[in-house]
Amino acid sequence: MREWSAIILAGGRGKRLLPLTSLIPKPLVKVTNKAMVDYSIAHLMYADIKHIVLALAYMGKELKSYIEKTWTEDKLGDVELECIIQESKGTADAYRLIGDRIDSENIVVSMADIVTNLPMASFMDFHLEKGGTTTISMKTSESHTSQYGVVLLDNNRKIYLFLEKPAPMELYLSSMAQRTDLFLHTNIINTGIYCFRKEIDQILQETGLMDFGGEVFPYLLENSYDLYGFVQNYYWLDCGNAQTYLWANWDLLRKYSWPITPNGDEYDGIFVMGIIDSGQNATIEKLTCFGENVELLNRAIIKPLTSIGNRVIVGEDTIIEKSVIWDDVNIGAGCRIDESIICNNCDIGDNVVLHNAIVAPNSRISNDTQIRDKTLDLGTDI
Repeated sequence: MREWSAIILAGGRGKRLLPLTSLIPKPLVKVTNKAMVDYSIAHLMYADIKHIVLALAYMGKELKSYIEKTWTEDKLGDVELECIIQESKGTADAYRLIGDRIDSENIVVSMADIVTNLPMASFMDFHLEKGGTTTISMKTSESHTSQYGVVLLDNNRKIYLFLEKPAPMELYLSSMAQRTDLFLHTNIINTGIYCFRKEIDQILQETGLMDFGGEVFPYLLENSYDLYGFVQNYYWLDCGNAQTYLWANWDLLRKYSWPITPNGDEYDGIFVMGIIDSGQNATIEKLTCFGENVELLNRAIIKPLTSIGNRVIVGEDTIIEKSVIWDDVNIGAGCRIDESIICNNCDIGDNVVLHNAIVAPNSRISNDTQIRDKTLDLGTDI
């Protein structure tokens, strides 16, 4: 039996990320020109996990086709990668449906829609050292408690209380809190990556619980199973909405998530996947990235924190800053684009202004149009 295997949960619809997910599943949304699912697979392979199963659901056939085309034997080496399409009712249910395919003593469960540089090998070693049923990856946050919940830990990082959505203080301050070795944390995020011992299979089958955070972890604590929290300060971001998606692109360009970096080769803060065809006096500033077959016409300026995809044309005198441009996009002359997202297969006319705008796939924007603080629907023609 192997020591480790991994499951990547990749079945979500990504409703909060619409219209970016209008035509593709959330794991295929690119951050600095790499699909989020690719970051997840590489993260596990880097930790030397040799068997990875992807649990697919929404647009599962499309996602499976992409993974099989992208992750060839040359890239995988001795890693076994499986894609299973299924309909699950929660994170724990997704695991339960494919648990019989896992033949290892310990299992990592990860997500296909986050970007993180969690030190996976250290996380796995911590799990083995503690010997608990479950280890939860956690990190501290400055955000308000109500978003992330509370956890009660001792000096050994053993968990005594875990609440995804905290109740009033008097409901969880009990006699345990009088112990001097226990610490109540109200600013710790459950980052959605877990280590389990194989015994979790039987527990899930017997209980029928559907969700790890809301159901399984409280059940394990109530029934005296040992849970531990791996708490470190690492990069993690859930690209759950357009704002955090933009932040993720900016963060990777700033190297906040090192060694996770944008796709392509780096040249002094500029990441490129192919040759950029630049016109006269076109300018590319640092902390940007480019896909293949990019054309910058005369005097176009690409300013910091901008990600440009594949087969993109940027017109003369156009300035783009802190924005994400996907594939097959034509941008006209004299445009001003900042803090915006332009999805696949869009045509942007001349002298267009986009500020804090989201342009859905297959959209067309006429000359001299200004769009500020607005999200366009799929296939908009204005």
